[in-house]
Amino acid sequence: MNYSWEIIKLHTREQTNADGDALADAVVKIKWRRTGVDTDGNSAKVVGYTILSAEEVSATDFTSFADLTEEKVVNWLNSTISSAEIEAYNLKIQESINKLVTTERAVPWS
Repeated sequence: MNYSWEIIKLHTREQTNADGDALADAVVKIKWRRTGVDTDGNSAKVVGYTILSAEEVSATDFTSFADLTEEKVVNWLNSTISSAEIEAYNLKIQESINKLVTTERAVPWS
């Protein structure tokens, strides 16, 4: 099974970090889609939100909204969401695919 993240939407606001610096347009919420595709091309997805905070980010380490890349945001997801949560999303995806690839049949006896 191959899994991937898709960033759907970013929510921003000005946040003040621990040093008192105002960080304009800090990403505070990510709306994402996680998709799984099996070897037969069957796919399923889950959608969710992840909350972030820039309060502990120094002004020198802060990435402005205009400089964000998909890779950077996906790295935030991978470092923020626990491996147990990711595994739970993957399991939901697998369960959805399993429902898609079953065949409903009448019983073979009369």
